[in-house]
Amino acid sequence: MAQERDGLLGLLYATIFLISTSFGAATFLLPVYAEELGASYIALGILGAIGSGTYMVMTLVSGFLLDRFNRLRLYLIFSVFAVVVVLLFSAATSVSDLMMLRSLLGVVSAMFFPTANTLVADVSPLETLTRSIGRYNLSWIAGFIAGPFIGGLISDLLGFPVLFIVMSALIAVSCTIIWRGLVIKVEPSEKTMRRKFDPSALRGLYAAYLTILPHGVALGIYMSILPGQMRGMGIAPSIIGLMLTMSNSMRGLGFFNVERFVDWGERRALCLASCLMCAALVAIAFSRSIPSFIAPLAMFGLSGGIITPLIQNAIARRSPRHVLGMAMALNESLYGASMFIGPLVGGIMAEIFKPTTLYLSFAVLSLTIMPLSFRFGGSESG
Repeated sequence: MAQERDGLLGLLYATIFLISTSFGAATFLLPVYAEELGASYIALGILGAIGSGTYMVMTLVSGFLLDRFNRLRLYLIFSVFAVVVVLLFSAATSVSDLMMLRSLLGVVSAMFFPTANTLVADVSPLETLTRSIGRYNLSWIAGFIAGPFIGGLISDLLGFPVLFIVMSALIAVSCTIIWRGLVIKVEPSEKTMRRKFDPSALRGLYAAYLTILPHGVALGIYMSILPGQMRGMGIAPSIIGLMLTMSNSMRGLGFFNVERFVDWGERRALCLASCLMCAALVAIAFSRSIPSFIAPLAMFGLSGGIITPLIQNAIARRSPRHVLGMAMALNESLYGASMFIGPLVGGIMAEIFKPTTLYLSFAVLSLTIMPLSFRFGGSESG
């Protein structure tokens, strides 16, 4: 039984990596493509907000479906939809085209991440849940590391339309693995039909959910505004992709050490992440060259690498199995809500004032993670 679970988890991690590589390239390099097509800061903000808005709504739909239907089959259906959406980007010729397609990318992302997260938590034994969540995060962050780097090279050499065709093909490979390696080999169980959603089952998770908000707002700026701003400074897409790869590698470092951070204490780790994020945003506010972006992007990546798995681990451990899909989906929905607000407000601030004001304002906001961490309810170690 343990060997069967390990095999199932291994295949899940492989598909998560492939799909995340595609999503990583599309999401992080889309602002670069938009800037080349003439997008303003406001347009970049709207582009990010559109994707996050659809993500916010559709994650709740995803959670509803996950607690009522076969999760593996839904995973396959969502992945097939992702193939089509990413391929459509290759036909985009204007910023308005990108905005329409970004909303669809938000839909498929909202279907993918809660489903993958729920499947990993559902399959993993409780005694190894923290480790499994860490590996889940390592799988998608590895894709977010590879995606922007490979995507930057492809877009530099062959152009953005070819990039999206290649990324769509990667998801198609993942669909084959899901169908042949997971769906047709795993018998549906009676657990597929879940009970009616009970909000009281999530009592005790509110502090964890609130901690998501300041991180998500800053993350929305990082993903939607910063890449386009760097392109406007004359930095090549391949270099932007490389720096985002480095930042995401630091997130991966945090994911890899999630068990150590849990042992050290949730509150201490979240306070550390808050300080790192604040320092990173302050430094980004005054960065004007490639070398000056390296340290703050590394700090920002590490802060996210601490926050994300700690919150996921708390939610997964404290949620009854019959509402696990909705619990994980609500986590992602709150990220979507905050990442909707961040780019929208941030784009307006950057256009009316200047990017420096934007980053300094959000640096102050990131410090609210510290008081929220004291309501998190985690035990301290040491």
